[in-house]
Amino acid sequence: MRSCLLLLLPTCLILSPATAAEAGRVAPAPATQAKQALLVEFPSYRVLFAKNAGDRMRPSSMTKLMTALLVFEALRAGRLSGEAQVAASGHAARQRGSRVGLKQGGRYRVRDLVRAMIVHSANDATVALAERLAGSETAFAAEMTRRARQLGLRDTAFRNATGFTALGHLTSARDIARLAGEIVARFPARYRLFALRSVQFGGRAWRNRNPVLGRVAGADGLKTGQTRAGGYGLVASAKRGSRRLILVVNGLKSAASRQREAVRLLRWGFRQPAGAGQ
Repeated sequence: MRSCLLLLLPTCLILSPATAAEAGRVAPAPATQAKQALLVEFPSYRVLFAKNAGDRMRPSSMTKLMTALLVFEALRAGRLSGEAQVAASGHAARQRGSRVGLKQGGRYRVRDLVRAMIVHSANDATVALAERLAGSETAFAAEMTRRARQLGLRDTAFRNATGFTALGHLTSARDIARLAGEIVARFPARYRLFALRSVQFGGRAWRNRNPVLGRVAGADGLKTGQTRAGGYGLVASAKRGSRRLILVVNGLKSAASRQREAVRLLRWGFRQPAGAGQ
């Protein structure tokens, strides 16, 4: 009788639908087309899913999270005011890619530039803020790298404020997740800007580029990125009840695949038991 029970025990465990959840294990994650991916619970940073998360990668406009962090810190310290006027340099006005049309010599409020950077990923607004804080974009990029070291982001070095491809401008999915968490934890009020669907600037509305807003329940930020060298990337966060997840994906081949992978991985993450992980 005892030997029969022992033979039946593994079968019973396999057939029980509650076993994996009761054991606190994470179900196998779906394969992802992303070259790098990381899904963590916040604030524990417990890993739910990882793929090449420590590999150095080109962050594209996810770079702007560090720009935003330094701007937020300057605002909190009183070194910068939201109502201050910033004169756009020729360098800022000539920025390529996503932009809100700054004119050289034009004066713009810090508050408006911050919103344009966060919501529309405006490169011209980003560079104007960097120059206002450090005198030049090059000097600001050096400060970005110093701040990364202070935060323990060992895989990260910046060469500009926007994320344009440059020699040595690198990070990792692991570092980007930590950087996102720094903003969520320390600047909850300003973090809400990342959830805005559009922003008014220069007499027109500029849309938010985040593809998970409105598609994943609880999604409320953060930042997309895309360059030819880095591919399509995204750092996103979503909160349901008291549980928050942070996702980083990068190296995807299209905006459509970025949206599909991000939505799928976040939804999968919320189906896993809280506190489970690798």
